[in-house]
Amino acid sequence: MDTGAVWAHAHPSAAMLAAYEEDPSPAALRLVFAATLRETLEVLLSGLLARA
Repeated sequence: MDTGAVWAHAHPSAAMLAAYEEDPSPAALRLVFAATLRETLEVLLSGLLARA
């Protein structure tokens, strides 16, 4: 489930890419797929280990 969400945000649509060209300030919020997925999974696993 997390993979799909991260993938969608890391690969913006053509319309979003066009919006970034018009105003580059939101482009700073773009996600790097591998790094973001790794961080998400680290947080998830840390929480699961803390509950155990």
